[in-house]
This record gives sequence, C-alpha cells and structure tokens, in this order.
Amino acid sequence: MRVLRTAAGIALLMSPIAAAKAQTVIRGTVTTQGTGAPVPATVAIQSMGLSAIASEQGRFTLTIPAGRATGQQVIITARFIGYTPRSTPITLSAADQTVNFEMKADPFRLNEIITTGTADGQSAKKLPFSVAKVSAEQLKDVPASSPVAALAGKVAGARVALGVGNPGAAPAIRLRGSTNLGVGGSAPLIIVDGVITRFSIADIDAQDIESIEVLKGAAASAFYGSDAANGVLSITTKRGKDIKDGTTRVSVRSEFGNSSLGKWVPLNAFHNYTLNPDGSILQTAAGARPLDGIISDNLYPTTGEGRYRNQLKEWLGDGQFYSNNVQVGYRRGGTNLNTSFTSDHNAGIMPFRSGQFRQSARANVDQQINPKVDFGTSLTYSLNRNDYDPNDSQGWFALLQSPPDIDLTRPNGANDPIEFNPVLPSWAANARGNPLYGLKNSGLELRRERLLGSANLRYKPTDWLRLEGQYGTDRSNVGNQEYDFKGFLNASGVPTDGSLELFRRTEVAENLQANIIASKLFFGNLQSTTRATYLLEKQTRADVTAQGNVLTVVGVPDLDAVNPANNQVGSERQTRNAQNYFISQTIDFKDKYVADVLVRRDASSLFGAATRWASFYRMSGSWRWNEDLKIPGIQEGRLRASRGTAGVRPEFADQYETYSVSQGQISKQQLGNKNLKPATQTENEYGINVTFLDRFDAELVYAERNTEDAFLRVPLSLAQSGGFVNQVQNAATVSAKTWEFSLQTRLYDGKDVNYSVGFTADRTRQRIDKLGRAPYRVNAGGQSQNVFFYAEGEALGIIYGKKWLRSMDEVAQQGLDQNLFTINSDGYVVRKAQLNTGAEAPIAFRNAAGSDQVVIGDVNPDFSFGFTQNLRFKNLSLYALIDGVKGGDIYNFTKQWMYQDGRHGTQGQGNRPEADRRPLAWYSGGLYDGLNANSHFVEDGSYARLRELSVAYQFTPNLLRKVGINGLANGFKFSIVGRNMLTWTNYSGFDPEANSGGDFNFRIDGFRYPNFRTVTAMIDVSF
Repeated sequence: MRVLRTAAGIALLMSPIAAAKAQTVIRGTVTTQGTGAPVPATVAIQSMGLSAIASEQGRFTLTIPAGRATGQQVIITARFIGYTPRSTPITLSAADQTVNFEMKADPFRLNEIITTGTADGQSAKKLPFSVAKVSAEQLKDVPASSPVAALAGKVAGARVALGVGNPGAAPAIRLRGSTNLGVGGSAPLIIVDGVITRFSIADIDAQDIESIEVLKGAAASAFYGSDAANGVLSITTKRGKDIKDGTTRVSVRSEFGNSSLGKWVPLNAFHNYTLNPDGSILQTAAGARPLDGIISDNLYPTTGEGRYRNQLKEWLGDGQFYSNNVQVGYRRGGTNLNTSFTSDHNAGIMPFRSGQFRQSARANVDQQINPKVDFGTSLTYSLNRNDYDPNDSQGWFALLQSPPDIDLTRPNGANDPIEFNPVLPSWAANARGNPLYGLKNSGLELRRERLLGSANLRYKPTDWLRLEGQYGTDRSNVGNQEYDFKGFLNASGVPTDGSLELFRRTEVAENLQANIIASKLFFGNLQSTTRATYLLEKQTRADVTAQGNVLTVVGVPDLDAVNPANNQVGSERQTRNAQNYFISQTIDFKDKYVADVLVRRDASSLFGAATRWASFYRMSGSWRWNEDLKIPGIQEGRLRASRGTAGVRPEFADQYETYSVSQGQISKQQLGNKNLKPATQTENEYGINVTFLDRFDAELVYAERNTEDAFLRVPLSLAQSGGFVNQVQNAATVSAKTWEFSLQTRLYDGKDVNYSVGFTADRTRQRIDKLGRAPYRVNAGGQSQNVFFYAEGEALGIIYGKKWLRSMDEVAQQGLDQNLFTINSDGYVVRKAQLNTGAEAPIAFRNAAGSDQVVIGDVNPDFSFGFTQNLRFKNLSLYALIDGVKGGDIYNFTKQWMYQDGRHGTQGQGNRPEADRRPLAWYSGGLYDGLNANSHFVEDGSYARLRELSVAYQFTPNLLRKVGINGLANGFKFSIVGRNMLTWTNYSGFDPEANSGGDFNFRIDGFRYPNFRTVTAMIDVSF
C-alpha cells in the first residue's frame, strides 16, 4: 500500500512536467523576400484562435497548449503591413517545429495595417471607413517641400495648393468640404509620431516621412473628437524597421538646381503719350508728358535710357535651390536606431533676398527591454530662417506695377545720386514708388526654432492585452526683426529716423495619452478588439512685441537705440487645456465581416463656461463580399458604410468679452458667449473597393456631411447688447456632398519593364443651409476685396458683383432701348454715344429687385484629379505626377489692379486693327470700376499641372565595380527632378493655383507671389 501511495505521489509531482512536455512549440522567422530584412509580422493559426507577434528581429514563438496537437493539419499564416500574407499547411504533433516565412511586398498595399483612427491597427482591405495612406515609396522620387505638399494629386478628396509661392510658405489643404464660414478655417489636425502639432507643418522634412495616413471623414476622425472635423493627417517618420539585424545602413541624398518663374503675365508695351520725331516720348520743360489721344497704341522706345523694360524679367532671377540629406539606420538585437540630418535652401526669385534656409535633425530609437516591454522615442529639431515673409508680397506687386521705361537702379536718370531711389519722376509717380529700394535696404530677419519630441512605453502582460503610455510635445520659438536704418528714405525721398520692430513668440503644446488595448480571438473566428483611451492636452502661447520709429544711433538694430519716448511694448498670453476620454470596439468575424463602434467625450477650455463637455460617436461596418460571392477575375471586394461625428473647436477669444483701445479711449467690441460649444459635423459615408484581374485596385466613395452649430460672428444691436458690436455664436449650418474615385494599376510587371499608373478624382458641392444673420459680403484678405457673398441657401464659394451685358438680347431683357446701345470690339454692350470716347463704359445687369449685385462666378471646380505614372526599363525609371482641376472660377484681382495704372497687356492697343482699338479709360475706368467686383475679372480656373517629374538611373553593382566605387557605396542613383514644370490653363494670370488665406473657398488672385518652377540634379548614395 505504501508503494502505491509513493508511486501516486511521484506521478502527481511529475504531471506538470509531463503537461509541459505535451505542449508543442512552433518557432521561426519572418523576413522580406529578396533582402532578408526582418518583418515583425503577426503569425496565427486562425482555426485554433492562436497567434504571436514576431519580434523586431523577425523571430516568433507560437505555443500549442497541451492536448491540442493531435496530428491534425492546420494553416499557419503570417501578416504584416505592406506585404502579401503568406500561409502554409503544417501537421501538428508533439514534436516542436520550425516554420520560416519570406514575405513579398504588396503592390497595392491591400494588406497594410492602418493605425490612425482604429482601435489597434486594421488591415486596409477590411477597414469600414475611409483612410488613405501615402508611403515613402510614393514620396522618394521627388521630395516635397513639406508633408502636406507631398499629398498633392495622390489622395482622392484631398485638395492641396500653394496659394503663394514664397520660399517657406506652407501649402493649404482641405479634405472634402469646409466645416465653417471663416477664412482659412478648414485645415486638418496634424499628428507627427503621436505628437499633436499646432504650428507650421513647413518645418517637417518630407524626406523623413515613412508614411502619411489621411482621415478624410468624420467617421474616421471621430477618433479625435472635437478637434478633427476637418480631417486628420497622421505622419510617421522613418524608424528603419526594414533594416536587417546586425547591420548599419547609411544613405545620402544631395539635390542642387535653380528656381525660375514658369509663366509671365502680359504687360503693356504701349502708351498714349506724344512722340518726338525719333520715337522717344516728348517731355516738356516742366517734366510733363503731353497725351497723344486716348488710346494706348504708341510703342515705347526700344533703345536709349527711356527704352521699354519688362521690369519682372529684368529683375526676377533664377534662385538657387539645394537640399542635402543624410539618413543613418542601425539595428542590433532589441535596439533600433534611425537618424537624419537635412540642410536645404530655397532662394526664390526676388532680387536682393536670400530666401529660406532650413536645417533639421531627427533621431528615433526603439528598444525592446524584454518580450513584454518595449519603448520608443522620437526627437526632431529644426531651424528655419528667412529674409522674405512667406505670407507676404513685399515688393512683388510694386515691381509688377513699375513704369516700364525707367531704369529702377537710377530712376531719375544716369546721374541720380541715390541708387534705387524710392522717388520716381513726377510723370511716372505712383503710390508704390520704387520697390527695389525697400528690397535692397530694409532689413527683415525671420527665425523659427521647432522641437517635436515623443516617448512611448508599451507593456504586454499577455498575448491579448497591451498597456500603453505616451507623452508628446511640440515647441516653437519664433523671433522676427524688421529694421530700417536711421536715414532710411521714405516714399517722398526724405530721410527718416529709422525704425525697429521685434517680435517674439513662444508656443508649447503637450499631450499625454494612456491606452488599454485588448484583442483576442474567440471561437476560432471572432476577433474582438477593445480600446480605452485617456488624452490630456495643453497649449500655451506667449507673445512680446516691441517697436520704435526714432533711432538715436546709426547702424545698431537694438531696442537700446530706440528713443524711449517712441518705444511701444505689448504682450499677450494664451493657455488652452483639454481632456478627452473614448472607448472603441471592433468585431471581426471570419475575416470578412467587420463592425466598429466608438464613443468619445471631450472637455476643452475653448468651449463656453456653460458647455465644457461634448460627445462624439462612430458606427461603421464592412463586408468583404468576395469571400461569399466568388466572381472570376475579382481578388478582393468590399462594401462599407459608416456614420460618425467630429467637431471644430472655437478660437481662444471667441467666448470672452473684448475691447479696443484707441487714443486713450476704451470701446466695447465683442460680447462674450458662455454657451459657445464646438461645431459638430455628422457624416454618412458609403464605399466600395474592388481588386480585379490581379492588376487593378479601384475605390469609389460617396460622403454627405452636415456641420451644425458652425461659428458665426453675428452683429448685435448696441442697445440690446449693452454697447457691444458683435458676438461669436453657433449660428450656421454648412453641408457638403463629395464623390471620390481612385484607381491603382500595374499595367505591366516584368523582369526588365514595369509600368504602373495611379488615378484619383473627386467632386465636392457645398451649401450654406443656415445663416443666423442677414446675408453679407466676405472680405477674403488683401485689399478689402469683398468679392464673395454668404447667404442662406447659396453655394459656399460663390462670387458676387456686377455682371456686364454682352448681347443685345440681354439689353432687351433689361427693358432698355436697343437703339441706344452697341457692342464694342471687346464684346461688351456700351452706349453708342460713348463709343470711342473717354466715357466709354460697360452696362451692368440688374436683377428683378433692381440690384446690380448678382452671382458672377463659383470657385468650386467640377472635379479635381491626380494622375501618376511610374515606368521602369531595367535601371532607367521615369516618374510623373499631373494634377489639377476642371472648372471653378478665379477672381483675377491682380489684373484689375493693373488696369488702374495701365500696366496690363490687354490695355496696349498697338497690335489691334485701328477700328478695334479701345480707349485707355475703357479699361482703367470702365472695366476697372474702382476695384469693385465685376464679371470681366472672373476667369475659368481649370488647369492641369506637371507637378512632379523624375528621370533616374540606378547604377548596377557591376557598373559600380567598373567605375571603382563599389568599395565605397553599394547603391548609387542619379536623377533629374522637376517641380511645377508645366501648367496647361487658359487662366491669364501667373498661376491658377490661387487662394486667399489658405482657403479654397476664396480663389482670388490678389497679387500673390506666384509658384515657380524648380529643376535640379539629384544623387542618392547608399552605404
């Protein structure tokens, strides 16, 4: 009996060991086909509900519990972002096994994982709402000036434009429609490596980007609640995860070339002054120029001191452009390091200005502490310097308006004692004077430092549970100085006491986030992912301004040199806080049915005191119908629908009372609003995705959105408001409907030849459904040109003004006597009695109410498009991106202003038949119409632009050996790169990519610095 008890005890003690030995362990590696680089893929046996994630070195261990390996055959699958899943059958037994995977890149990236806006990353082919992704592969051929510029033409529904071409200017972007009625209020939320950024995206080097995820709709951006109705751009910088273990990779990219203006507007080469017998212009002893009639048809002299000059071509030069970038990546064991340094310079085209200089450095580190814990850090520093304001037109328009027969170096003759004298001859004087004096002598220094940093810690106590913590900060220090030396000449040529203005701004944005993520497979076919998140945000801004216009010392740009009696100092400080909670749940059934639900609760100090909290939600689902409906030739098919809400936060001062101070008097301005709440956008989105014939991937999306409680500055009755002029209220509703289409194709994929094409297109229609005030004109910036009009029931983006009559039928419709009118050679109705006189003027249409203010244009295009091509023949490759818009109007305010001074080419009549020549006053008086908006300056804004072009040759290892550099480099590529190479358009201005205030609802060409063409040579070397 004792023997039996002893045997039983031994059996009990040995049973855990026996059970442990009964477990089956599957080990292996996941690497990239061809390169052998590790892939941190998910390896799973879906039928058993078992999975493991490979390490950063690509190694995985999958344990089969005791008793479950019974000799059955199962399918084991490896999946990872940007790769085609690999599956293989294995037979489970008690013995351990080794299974290795080599994964091939997915050309359509259908299997890449989208991490922005999802609970825990979601395969692109199962996503139930719209998220577009742009990878480093799509950005490498032509490095963009900024991450936003990199999206142009590549994402359906994303409109990107450089409204001004100044070096260092950030491009404007809008995702689908607008969410408010303010100018420039539709920019998306931007996140860089988990850091919510609040400052200029132009500081981020596009060459550091690994990918950009674009959340276009409220369903996707509901993840970010009250700050995301305009969409979200999530930028991930390079971390070197594709580097093979134990290796260091160094790449150097150097680019050098020039920038130049690609298109010139026609300038007037004729005048109406009296000529001398030799063809020169007659000038009286008093310095006056007698007129020779009312038509500008005398040609300016072509020789001599008073010869004709195209002042733009005379002074705008080719600006230097260069960019040097070094990337270093290292991987060993659980450590991954990726760093970069970039130095670039964009001189632009203005004389006497150096343009933008930018340096940036980045370091990303990932460290695995043990299989359950890892952390990562990201740090980016940039320094941006400029001597030309990226958002201004200093000297540009004045140069455009300069008299054409003056040498601006010595405008008053060769003996003029002052170089670039600001005072022009009396017969040529205009309010703009000589622009070169200020460009040459006025000092401007713009300096911006930027620091973005983030740190994250991840702990995975079990295979299905992960805890995360992340801190991010974005810090910006701006310092601007404007200096005119003591003795600086004013527009009248009088020496001044000089001036000095200093501006300093310090901004700090911080966000702290904690996540709990649970993801587990149930019943072998139901994947459940739950995420709970807490997010804390804080932003502070401090401004200090000091200025004085009496300097006591020559050549000292310092406040100590300012007369204390003329020194003015001001300051401002803002603090914004927000805290947010949300929980999301995703259900994936049989890898083909996906449902997603999210609820978010936000609080912000920007909301009124009585409405500090707001709620947002998302409901979405998708069905991979090709899993149920097998159709020959179709590899993937998905239907999806979603509904979600997202918000727009008010501006800092919108909820408070504000006052103005003038000459010691304080007056009331804005009445506070403690009930101010975020505007809320609700969007329904429907989409279909189809991959067919192994070569085509198509997506069609329809979205309808409605933004309620949009902010509106409402005029108040002074008696009822206690003397306040206006109040910001949630008083408007804006709606938009958008269609989006994209197609990616691999037309040919051979050993020596590859040819792929991408196409995107979208169309958006916008409307003001509610306007809580009387209709009003909108100032779109610039010279107070109230060209645009807001009215309930009208489209958002319509242009209002006078519509000139163009036919006799229109004259009859207006009830006018046709016998009194005729049509002149420019096609406009004029009075017969005024024809060919200085009083000749167009006739305005009047509506039934007798008003001459009617709709004369609509800025919204019929559609926008992008077209990319990639062709490779052996080692030679060609890449091109053409994008643009069809339809949509532009108001050419630059042309209208040029009419005032007689500078535009259409005003010169010398090349027209005499019978068709129009008086100069017809243009400078009648059509100019005192700068009032009218139909003559509304033009079709359609264009197609060859935005990016690259022709490259990749040198083979054999060729490198022949030229003797194989020991120094293992890769070498030479490219010719072009940006904004060609533009096809009927628009008569410099650039149809015009907008005001970075807003696509205000396509107005307000003499902005135009975009220029850049052509460079680029080399890429890897070690």
